[in-house]
Amino acid sequence: MKNLLLGLSFMLLLIACNNQKQTKNSAEEPVEQVAATPETKEPNQGKALIKEMVKAVGGIEALKSLKDVEYEYIYDVPGEGKKDVSLERYIFDGEYSWAKYTTHTKWVMPDVEGEVEQGYNGKESWVTLNGKIVEDSAVVKIGDFLRKTNFYWFCMMFKQLDPGMTYEYKGTQTVDGVDYELVKVGFEAHVGDAQDTYVLYINPKTKLVDQFLFTVMDFGMTNPLLTKIEYQTVEGIKVPASRKYIVSDWEGTVKGEDWIENYYKDVKFNNGFTEVQFQKPGAEVGA
Repeated sequence: MKNLLLGLSFMLLLIACNNQKQTKNSAEEPVEQVAATPETKEPNQGKALIKEMVKAVGGIEALKSLKDVEYEYIYDVPGEGKKDVSLERYIFDGEYSWAKYTTHTKWVMPDVEGEVEQGYNGKESWVTLNGKIVEDSAVVKIGDFLRKTNFYWFCMMFKQLDPGMTYEYKGTQTVDGVDYELVKVGFEAHVGDAQDTYVLYINPKTKLVDQFLFTVMDFGMTNPLLTKIEYQTVEGIKVPASRKYIVSDWEGTVKGEDWIENYYKDVKFNNGFTEVQFQKPGAEVGA
């Protein structure tokens, strides 16, 4: 059951997107209104912390200036000896997303052999197996979920100031000797495909999110998953190097048995990708 929940979030990926020791304000408690500090000049303390975090990873404009990205993504389930490995490509403007899977023994068509491609062209998602379009609606739904979720996981920390988001400061919680600032982040109605809930643990020294809780409403998951994240610096910005996640509760207490592990390798920006490369095979561009 735990792996079903984790896998359907996919993540990891995803993709994208509803605390261990002492908490002053837990994620279940009413949010106390906190006055803005003179330094932030932001009336919402949670949003003020998010602004600092986005600045710490490099900022959304720095990401957009890099145009596109390619990297190897490994979704590993050590407890089962299964994994999906993909070459991922995105264009940031328009959130175009594409992947090619040569290893797919977990969630991406695990019962068939061959090369699987998934794409999202800004309007629709598609899947091919060995170059032929797959019409199975369940396979296409997973492909659509992964294309949007994997893009979101890679860009997540840069997108936390997107329009239509909500912020609530949730106090502090001590985890492994660090007094994290907690911010609950949500989405207004009709923003995105599903309105997920996140609780971000912001390190007061680095301003980075070291771990977070999240739901996956697209698959009816209202109980949270706990994700721990490490970063790498590429072209002057901080992007994920690895993530691992597991079923938990809203206090960040682990409830699952095995962690799912994700790795981001050989990250390259400014590859010169064009919209044409993300179109459904056989489709007319702009149609």
